[in-house]
Amino acid sequence: MSRSRPIGDEVLVRTASRRLAMQAAGLVALAMLLLVLLVTVVVVRGQSASADNLLRSTARTADDVGDPPPSAWLVMVEGGVVTSSPGLPDELAPELAGLRAGAKPQAVLANLRETGDDDSLRVATLQRGGRTIQVVLDLASAHQERARLLKAMGVASAIGLLFAVLLGVLLGRRAVRPLAQALALQRNFIADAGHELRTPLTLLSTRAQLLDRAVQAEDIGEQTKDDSHGVVLDTQRLGELVEDLLAAADPRGEQSHEPVELGLLIHGVADSASAHARDRGVELVLDSDTPPCWVMGSSSALRRAVLSLVDNAVDHTPSGGQVRISLRRDRRSAVIAVSDTGPGIAPEAAHHVLQRFHSGGHRAGRTHYGLGLALSHDVANRHGGQLRLVDSPVGAAFELSLPIPRDEPPWPPRNP
Repeated sequence: MSRSRPIGDEVLVRTASRRLAMQAAGLVALAMLLLVLLVTVVVVRGQSASADNLLRSTARTADDVGDPPPSAWLVMVEGGVVTSSPGLPDELAPELAGLRAGAKPQAVLANLRETGDDDSLRVATLQRGGRTIQVVLDLASAHQERARLLKAMGVASAIGLLFAVLLGVLLGRRAVRPLAQALALQRNFIADAGHELRTPLTLLSTRAQLLDRAVQAEDIGEQTKDDSHGVVLDTQRLGELVEDLLAAADPRGEQSHEPVELGLLIHGVADSASAHARDRGVELVLDSDTPPCWVMGSSSALRRAVLSLVDNAVDHTPSGGQVRISLRRDRRSAVIAVSDTGPGIAPEAAHHVLQRFHSGGHRAGRTHYGLGLALSHDVANRHGGQLRLVDSPVGAAFELSLPIPRDEPPWPPRNP
């Protein structure tokens, strides 16, 4: 027998808290990124506009090359004589000469050079009063100022992101605290209810067995004897349900997994649900061709899941209808299918029928599904399978898929 440890409420609460913290940090990071991009665009455009205005105004007003603006050089050409401000790199002369060939009365702006060191030169060329004037501006200082600004914003963003994570953790814990309290109250209620039900159910099971022995000893109809024996089995299964509730109420507990033969399980479910189907006037059909399918899991939990599907189908099938139960192997999965001939499920409700406490209206309209389907869905997930609603030409059809172990050890023989 193998055991698998369930996910506790503490893990659920911690996961929700971390998720909230990550979401808060992600939103802050996105806001910081957008802010940095916006500031960068504004600063770059502002620096470019300031540099171009300085170049144009200097080219229009400069009279000599002796007093250029900061980080700039002046070049004037008059009568074929070229004069320039001190410090102008000699290697720029060919490029400046090429730009002077296209001089106009309006200042023409161009990038003269860009190097890998992120420094660049921008030049304005202007034809004015028989002279060609060129203003060369070194943008290295503007680039350095921009880099310092981005570095400061990066540090500020990292600090803001750290505070956002811490704040998200604190807010996440406060936000999930009601969830933790609700889960604790739910488990306490289940535990209290299970303990209160255990004693009367034990007495009920004992009395049912005594009555069954008396009925079996009497000369009465076989149907009555079968019903009497069915009452004993149902009380025993009800006791198993209470034990499962008590085990589920303890988040530190472990759920036992053992070999379960699904063919025998669905036969037992059909026997239990047959009386309810007869009262509703519904024919309950169990496919006779059921291959042996062994899975690892909790027999009582799987039985509850299948019984919930069958009860749901019977409740929503009108008198004279039919509910069919079948079992098949699909590769490495065992599939239990429960279908009915009722009105079916509306497309808008198909995505919500497995949610807890979903209610779409009155039961007769096939839009009220209660809690049973959600519980069946949870049982399937805990066993590594899934419960799905499949397309059906008539009524509704659900399939409970459970994984078959790959090693498939020699299971106990099927009981007749």
